[in-house]
Amino acid sequence: MTRLLLPALCPLLLATQGSIATRYEAQRGYRVEVSSTFSMETVDFSMERDGEPVEAGFGGDMRSEQTRELVIVDTILETKDGAPAHLRRSFETLSSTSVASMGDNEMEVASECPLEGLVLDLSGEDGEVVARVAEGSEPDDEKLLEGHTLGLALDALLPHEEVEEEDSWELDGEALLRALAFDVEHALFPPPAVDEEGGGEGDRRGRGRGRGRHRGGVQRYFAGAEWEAEARWIAGTEEHEGVECHVIAIEAEGSGELPEPEFGGGGRGRRGRAFEPGSAGRALKNSFEIEIEAKLYFSVEGRHPLHLELEADVATESLRERERGGSSMVISSAQEGTLELTVDVTAIEADGE
Repeated sequence: MTRLLLPALCPLLLATQGSIATRYEAQRGYRVEVSSTFSMETVDFSMERDGEPVEAGFGGDMRSEQTRELVIVDTILETKDGAPAHLRRSFETLSSTSVASMGDNEMEVASECPLEGLVLDLSGEDGEVVARVAEGSEPDDEKLLEGHTLGLALDALLPHEEVEEEDSWELDGEALLRALAFDVEHALFPPPAVDEEGGGEGDRRGRGRGRGRHRGGVQRYFAGAEWEAEARWIAGTEEHEGVECHVIAIEAEGSGELPEPEFGGGGRGRRGRAFEPGSAGRALKNSFEIEIEAKLYFSVEGRHPLHLELEADVATESLRERERGGSSMVISSAQEGTLELTVDVTAIEADGE
């Protein structure tokens, strides 16, 4: 059993006070389906040894693509002051697959998702949120039960006060992470276990990048960014698949510096770094920028977020220096990537799961 302080839920609780707010009722359920693709490619790569250019054996051609599918069902059991106070959350589908290529070499990474198939009981008790496993086996790592919050993740994008058409409100980084389920990345897609030699079960199966706790994917950019984000209620309504909706337009810009990756010790380091030519040495620059455009459709009749479509452009620049045997190597690279993500929410009766 894991307890989470309620202050983390404040944005969701306050969302119920706005004029665009999810209407929660006991014995009502929500089926949430998330689909995303994040592709990244190197657009510039160069190496210099002691000031002289060196040709990369793979020609600087590096690409990666990560696809994810999530299906999560919430059943509201109790409400309080218009907000969910007790619910069951079922993790029906959690899948993440990445393919990385460098020159003619390619490696596929399939994440293991311990919560898949589990049902959690989440409730607010004594000013805290309590998470218990209602169905399935208790996970070995108790941290997988941390960070889960009550209510729909997309509520984080709704206004926290009364608004009218054409009004705007600011969004912070926590709201973006929550809306895209990146705040529970550690639980949905935990890094593979690592043995003392840096291998680990995930390494033996050819899953993961071989070593330590280094995590790729778009989530690390979102979590490490400083954000300027705004949402605006567009006048009028639009239909989405035959449902009349209010529409909220979202624009955001983020930037930051990635921290140095963490690696385990020894063992399989050379193979583990095969797809990370710039991972060793000292980082002189490791910056990134993100631009987001999104539309959130909110059901007028159903009173809940119905559909989110989001596209984010990511650009990175890296400059690393490595010294060995009295020789200095400088590695420069630039990458560009795109995240395409959709979220669909379907209201269901409690016995309709």
